[in-house]
Amino acid sequence: MALRRAVGVLWVLGYAAFWFGCRGGGPTPAPSAPAPIPEEIVSFHADYETCGTCHRTIYLQWEQSRHAQAWRSETFRVASANYTRTECLSCHAPDLILRTGLGNEPALRDEVREAGVTCITCHQDPHADDWAMHGPYEVDSPGHDSIANPAYQTAEVCASCHGGLAEFDQYNSWKEGPYGQSEFPCQACHMEPRKGWLADEYQEKPQRWYGDHSFPGAHVPEFVQMAAVLQARIEGNVLIAQVENQAGHLFPGGAHRTAVLRVFAREQLLGEERFSYERNNRIPSGQTVERRFPLEGITGTIRVELRYHRVIVNASGDGLVEEPEGILIAELTLERES
Repeated sequence: MALRRAVGVLWVLGYAAFWFGCRGGGPTPAPSAPAPIPEEIVSFHADYETCGTCHRTIYLQWEQSRHAQAWRSETFRVASANYTRTECLSCHAPDLILRTGLGNEPALRDEVREAGVTCITCHQDPHADDWAMHGPYEVDSPGHDSIANPAYQTAEVCASCHGGLAEFDQYNSWKEGPYGQSEFPCQACHMEPRKGWLADEYQEKPQRWYGDHSFPGAHVPEFVQMAAVLQARIEGNVLIAQVENQAGHLFPGGAHRTAVLRVFAREQLLGEERFSYERNNRIPSGQTVERRFPLEGITGTIRVELRYHRVIVNASGDGLVEEPEGILIAELTLERES
């Protein structure tokens, strides 16, 4: 518990440094008026690997991310019924999110879909006829025009794909919760601040704060383990378990994910409660739910655990199953005398 809170404090301090580093301690510059859209808009989707030439560290982070695997993930292939569920496709191989507007569902692009959500997807200016990238800074870049966009310091840049479908409504539940009310954005947790060179090839430039582009989330055990806190006590013939959601959005965050609260006595299952989108009982951000399990006639060691399970592709490759072990978030033992 103390470790989790300490890590939380470090995130807050790190993000504060990132925030003020981006803003330079002064007012955020207003975005420039968009230029007229050219008759033929140049597309750089096929050139996404070019970004790694200069931004090597950030590019290597992205390569390890779920964004990079968004289209070619076997789980997505099966969940989308071999890419036939059209409502799923555009966020797994999106066109420029700035073309359709932040918060609006992006269009499905026609090329290099296997690259998933790329640097081009999130950063390219839709009105430019040459390389021009949006981000939290306006810098003197020899490789392309650089446009300081205040949205890249807010959760709005995440909203296009994480706020549309009810199955993946992290942005909306964030906005309604305490993190959203305090304007503590998604990036504070999912893009942990780091300091270094934005472009590795140009180390004569000053180091700056930037977000980790590996986007840790449900696939990182250490990250998931900080999403919730488990407490339990025995009152009479009842075990009372409490699960507190410390994440910035609903817990679990989206469909195909289940948090399971289980109670064991002598390694025999006494009862369980499953929290998921499919059951319509996810826990809102900052809230605690309580579940009661009868212990009539049960003595000795009682074990309570909270696990997080994703879905994975089954052995035959044509369906989805819940991963058997999942991620252990927390485990408690209590003793009950006769």
